[in-house]
Amino acid sequence: MASIEQIPAAMTWHLRQEVMYPDFDLEQVKLPDDEEGIHFGVFDQNQLISVISTFQRGNEMQLRKLATRNEFQGRGYGKQMIEFVLEFARSKSIERVWMNARTNVSGLYQRYEFQKTEQTYFKDGYDFVIMEIYL
Repeated sequence: MASIEQIPAAMTWHLRQEVMYPDFDLEQVKLPDDEEGIHFGVFDQNQLISVISTFQRGNEMQLRKLATRNEFQGRGYGKQMIEFVLEFARSKSIERVWMNARTNVSGLYQRYEFQKTEQTYFKDGYDFVIMEIYL
């Protein structure tokens, strides 16, 4: 069974690049506020399979850069990560969790009761929609 652990920001960068932005260099996938976030990784047999970054502002939490290695997608690692971070948010008395979701994967988040907002935008070649859930 896979385990989820808190990891340093730097451990997320290669997986972000590999999965989300393969044409970017490593510096381009780093977030300016990465050091302020809390980052988690899913490990299976000591291999980093999936990562996500969380950023708390008051009673809200933003989820950023959920990435699961391509060869492990569809095996429940993303589901495990989403369920974990929602429980983590509840433990911090977070009222609203939100994210900028790529439109083509927004259905994944809707399965966990995230709702699409009217806010959309285009960046780095992708369409995004802001999604949220109130806990």
